[in-house]
Amino acid sequence: MKVAANFGTMFTNVPLIERYAKAAKLGFKLVEVPFPYSVDAEVLKREADKYNLKHVLINGPPGNFEAGERGLAALASEKDRFLDSLETAVKYAKVLGLTKEPSAFQVFVEHVRIAAERFAKEGIECLIEPINGYTIPGYFLNSLSQAIQVLELVNNPNLKIMFDFFHIQQISGQLTHEITKFVSKIVSQVPKRDEPHKPGEIDHAYVFNLLKQVNPNWIIGAEYVNTSETEDTVAWVKKYGLEF
Repeated sequence: MKVAANFGTMFTNVPLIERYAKAAKLGFKLVEVPFPYSVDAEVLKREADKYNLKHVLINGPPGNFEAGERGLAALASEKDRFLDSLETAVKYAKVLGLTKEPSAFQVFVEHVRIAAERFAKEGIECLIEPINGYTIPGYFLNSLSQAIQVLELVNNPNLKIMFDFFHIQQISGQLTHEITKFVSKIVSQVPKRDEPHKPGEIDHAYVFNLLKQVNPNWIIGAEYVNTSETEDTVAWVKKYGLEF
């Protein structure tokens, strides 16, 4: 199984464009860029190519983050903005080479259906991610069961769940049970959210071994807050039998 550096939490002491060099220096070959939109897609692609890095995931534009928006898909009054943001996400996904990710709930399902169909036309897998309400208060999709319901209603094989260990453990616990129960519906990635080999609630050795059995082709997103920029911050990759 391979590990991707997540630029939303790693190397945040430097501008986005400089994080590619730091990831490459530590041996990463894959990167996730949650919010790439402050830099032109072509510039990011050139920087990734410079260090032989491959983009594997971006998030859709969140709207006005400073004003408290955490996505537009569940906002009935923002359909036009959502559709515009969807096209922006498609543009970035294509340039970066990401090819093969009523009530508020009703609006969310409708918008996710549109997104899944739009991305499918471009060969891009569409993902939704449940996030716990403690880390991002007000985030709409805040339970795994709700995400499963969305998948069932949209009924599109191009739509999957982004399964984040940190958030699922905070939301419901029973991490490994949820992995095995919903294996066909997910793609994969506690308290301090630091390196997986540091002390915490999750037995990562057990979890990574389970993931290898479930689907050895999954990519694990390294969405943690790195405590250093030395080889120690990626020591867990070798420790748990993973690779870059």
